[in-house]
Amino acid sequence: MGEKFYQAGGKWNPVRCTDSVDGKIGLGGTCSHAPEKCNTNNTTKDINKNCSFCPDRYQDVDASLMGNQWINALSQFCDKDDPTVKKEHRHNKFAPTKQNKQCYYKSAWEVMREHKDFQSAVKLPASTNTTPEFQIIQETTSYRVFVLDTSGSMEGTRIATLQQTVQYIIEQLISEGSWLGIVSFNSSATVGKHLTEVNTQADRDNLKKAIPTIAKGGTCIGCGLSEAIQVLKRHLGNAANGEIILISDGKNSKNTKVDINTARQKVIAEKIVVHTISVSQQADTLLGDIARETGGRYYTYLDKGSISLVGAFDQNVMLLSEKRDSVNSKVNRLRFSIDDSLGKDTSFTFMTQSDNNIQLQLNGPNNYSQLLESQGKIATLSIPGIAQAGEYEMTITTDTTPKTVEYHAKSVITSNDIIKVTTMLSANEVDFSSGELPIIFADVTRGYRPILNATVSARVETGNKSCDVHLKDDGVDPDAFVNDGIYSGYIFPNCVDSGRVKVKVNVKGSEGETMILKSVTGASSPDEVDEPAIYNSSFQRVESLEELYVTSYEDNGASDVIAPGRITDVSLYNIRTESSSHGESRNFTITWTATGNDKSIGQASSYILGISDDFETLRNAFDSAEQLEMRNVSLIPQVTGKTEALKIVVDAEKAYTETAYFAIKAVDEAGNKGEVSNIISIVVARGYRATGEEGSLEIEEDATSFAVYNCGMKILIIVQLCLHLVLGLC
Repeated sequence: MGEKFYQAGGKWNPVRCTDSVDGKIGLGGTCSHAPEKCNTNNTTKDINKNCSFCPDRYQDVDASLMGNQWINALSQFCDKDDPTVKKEHRHNKFAPTKQNKQCYYKSAWEVMREHKDFQSAVKLPASTNTTPEFQIIQETTSYRVFVLDTSGSMEGTRIATLQQTVQYIIEQLISEGSWLGIVSFNSSATVGKHLTEVNTQADRDNLKKAIPTIAKGGTCIGCGLSEAIQVLKRHLGNAANGEIILISDGKNSKNTKVDINTARQKVIAEKIVVHTISVSQQADTLLGDIARETGGRYYTYLDKGSISLVGAFDQNVMLLSEKRDSVNSKVNRLRFSIDDSLGKDTSFTFMTQSDNNIQLQLNGPNNYSQLLESQGKIATLSIPGIAQAGEYEMTITTDTTPKTVEYHAKSVITSNDIIKVTTMLSANEVDFSSGELPIIFADVTRGYRPILNATVSARVETGNKSCDVHLKDDGVDPDAFVNDGIYSGYIFPNCVDSGRVKVKVNVKGSEGETMILKSVTGASSPDEVDEPAIYNSSFQRVESLEELYVTSYEDNGASDVIAPGRITDVSLYNIRTESSSHGESRNFTITWTATGNDKSIGQASSYILGISDDFETLRNAFDSAEQLEMRNVSLIPQVTGKTEALKIVVDAEKAYTETAYFAIKAVDEAGNKGEVSNIISIVVARGYRATGEEGSLEIEEDATSFAVYNCGMKILIIVQLCLHLVLGLC
């Protein structure tokens, strides 16, 4: 839980935004009357840990009330702290809220106005009718056309992989009652199969016979798109909302029959959704543009690595999806788990590029056993009915040692209350010269409830490089908040090259270890208390992310260009006041979580401790601020994730009615400086003298209980999370 009060102006101030919000201060969630225990004018010690601020249910203020959505008057967002803004709408930048810590002390409106959606929007006239209009959207039959590259560069393993993947999709993923057509292209385009309704096994077999197997000639992507448009229009008349799935490994050849940009404008005009998959680093960069402009998705498949082409297609729940380029045994074993929200249409598929006698032996809970023997390049074992929840082991036996294999396990939901994994990147295009690092996010929930203690990792591959990124929900940079079910991790330069980068996220939960919050993360009722419960089921999920495209990448070898991460949990507690011969001496214990050498990795070399009477100096001109004088202590950073403590001693002769501000930067051995931490305020006297001494995490008897509040994230990379905070989590 975050701080409920902060020191400023000679008193304890309740956390609220705006500070025009009315309410009462007292004990507990109901703020029962306790003037002696909750004396906000006594800054000589910590305020009682049980004291709270309870906003009045009925307010004259109509601006954001920091998550108290149950208050009647809420209708506006806070705006900047500026005389041009009505006082009751001004953002309280001094309060130690999540909004301030993560959004760099900006108001809701400031964050929103900086977002590209606002910056590129055309201002509507004041007379515009803003009454909401609702349009009911109903799922209808899907009409899709595969557009497959059969140019000469696809010859060999690429065309073989393409053939296998499309076979798998037709057999396993195309739902009954949907329509599918197949177009191939090289120097020109050919219709392999017009739109065909899939109802029987014979329909699927006929579609599989139309998959191209030979690659030769040039590359006319525009020809393939134009032919697919005609396939949709011949059957539908109006091709709007039809889908094209375009797979290619190259660029449009010169002097082709149809220019790719001409076809691009056609699909946009026809309102067709185009999904694109690049099958090499050399594939045309326009593929991603076409997908974005038509509302489609865009993926990358690379010849080398563990990320399969199938992963870009499967809209079912993927339990397992893996490609292995080197297998050194005829017998291989894999484990996967099925949780209690799945079980329908569960299947395991094994693929290899050479004919084999294949044996699949599946063993599961309650002595479940199933055997499949098959011959060929693909074998699929399907579990009849609803698969039992529990742990499964698959043993794959082949009569030769295959070179490249793929394993896929999928299942369909049987409950509305499902475990869901939503993955995304902070950006799909990254200019490495900007100094920003891409971040991977994975939101793991059951329904809308966060799942905690899951094991989340990402596989990052470029064809020449690969690495694993461990995503964490510990509140340490780049993760925003501890235990909110959103797991985060940086992609560092050693993982990437210039060009396309492919990312796959694996999520696993262990029975008895994984926990689930009982309620939704966000704004809550005044009396709500949330305790996590043990989730008594194992589960796993695999998600393929849309491609990441890297520009301006340089391999600097040993050169260190990455700064330490931003510290966002500087907190004040354990205030002690003593009389001295010169007036009064007051001690404050400051704590924070150590960041790393490179963002959250490793160990920083030093800290810069800034103190100032002016908030804006620390916020905007930190390096010009006065540095805290240290007395007989050498503050060497610990490894990332450890809790640091520092005692600040303030001596003064006058009354403590002024305010000073304190913040930190971490520095690495190359001199790279992290960003300014969150800023805390302390009450001081005019003409005070402040020094730093060795701190301790010991909590004295009457001090507020201490809980480390770990959070940190480069929030400007993903501004929409700030908007999420504004709308309910602050």
